[in-house]
Amino acid sequence: MAVRDRREPRPALVLVPRAVAVGGKLVDLFEGTPAPSDVSTTFSLFNDQPDPAVRDGIARRWPNVDVSKVHGVIEVQTPDGPEDMWAAPNDQGGQCYFIDFADDPVATGVHGFGSCTTSTPDPGETIAPGELWTIEHPNLKTVYGSVYPDAATVRLTFEDGSTATLPVVEHLYLTSTARDAQAETVTAFDAAGNQVAQRTLGPDAATRG
Repeated sequence: MAVRDRREPRPALVLVPRAVAVGGKLVDLFEGTPAPSDVSTTFSLFNDQPDPAVRDGIARRWPNVDVSKVHGVIEVQTPDGPEDMWAAPNDQGGQCYFIDFADDPVATGVHGFGSCTTSTPDPGETIAPGELWTIEHPNLKTVYGSVYPDAATVRLTFEDGSTATLPVVEHLYLTSTARDAQAETVTAFDAAGNQVAQRTLGPDAATRG
């Protein structure tokens, strides 16, 4: 998990006139929004090489992100303010992404997290899902992920039988739920409504940050 201090105010978000209601919240897509300098600086941390022994034991190449191309992908409105997903391409044909809360106070620093994908996922992996809650936002759980096939939406199915449909933007999705909400499956659909991928989620997917 990366932690960074807010050095300057965020620029006004550029919102396009598309919105999707998700669980009573409004999701605004701000794809292409230029990243503020603190976000771009955070992305540069993805390029820190791991210890050579570790690198050789895990992968021969470590993704390097193009920091000059960091941009906004999705913003969701939460009870704790906007939560943003930023992304940029990397040199392995995938992308790196970073998620944070835009309004976290400077005094406590801004806490965020992220990961990188490549153009060659593990065999059989079509969706790379994630769930996480943090001490700074103890009542919320961030649900996010990458979809490798071309998809327009994902549908989350929760253990109580309820569902939420989310937009997929640049192969990524993001939403915020109550901390105790447990998604059991995530299903991806193309623009024509055809199912293109599905992933079953384990009960211990959520991580404390």
